[in-house]
Order: sequence, then C-alpha cells, then structure tokens
Amino acid sequence: MSSNATRGAYFKAKTRKWLLTQGWQVADLEIVRWVFTPKGRLGAKRDQFGADLLAMRSTGLLFVQVKGGKQAAGQGQFPSAQREFQRYDWPTTAVRLAIIAWAPRAREPRIIDVPISNGPAGNTGNSAGGVR
Repeated sequence: MSSNATRGAYFKAKTRKWLLTQGWQVADLEIVRWVFTPKGRLGAKRDQFGADLLAMRSTGLLFVQVKGGKQAAGQGQFPSAQREFQRYDWPTTAVRLAIIAWAPRAREPRIIDVPISNGPAGNTGNSAGGVR
C-alpha cells in the first residue's frame, strides 16, 4: 500500500499534466521545509495561498487544490480546502479558485469552483498596502 504522500504526489502530477493539455502554464505552490530533530530531519509541506498548483494563461490565474482517491469519488465539496482558500484576500477579476478531484481510475477530474470572498472577515478593501 502506498503512503499518503505518494498518492498525493501522483494526483498532483496527474493534475499538472491535465492542466498542461488544457493550455495552462503550471507552477508548484507546495513548499517543503525541513525540521531538524534529535532523531533526524522531517519534511513539513505547506501550501502557499491554500493551493497545491498555480496555473496561468492569458485569460487569468487558476489556484488549484488537488484531491484524489475514494474521497474524490463522491459528491463532496471539501469544506476544509474551501475554508483554506477563504483565508486570503483575492482579486475579484482574472483569478479563479478550484478544487480538482480525481476519482479512482478517472480519466477526467471533477472540478469544484470555489467562490471568492475576500478574507476571513469578508474584507472588500485592497490589502496590497498601497502597492499599485
């Protein structure tokens, strides 16, 4: 039986390949930081902006959270992933948030669009701190 990390990497690579065939340019937003302990080092993975992948093309940006396996086979909406996306202030134009879910043996993913709300308090102001 493969580990969770192996399965996650498989579905992320499958999503990257699928996005490339759809005409997107794709970058990885998951970073690994090493934590050194007396028993050795441990890798701690963190998603930037709550996304595994960033896809870009002339029409805009797509921030993607990848899900796969049995949990993706149903009609679930992945509320924890949606809450993570909602922690950030997003521009209201040219940005799309999506959860791409792969059921076992699926050839095409199920795409769940996540509505944009500006941060945990529903802020509507510009959070760029004066940068234009």
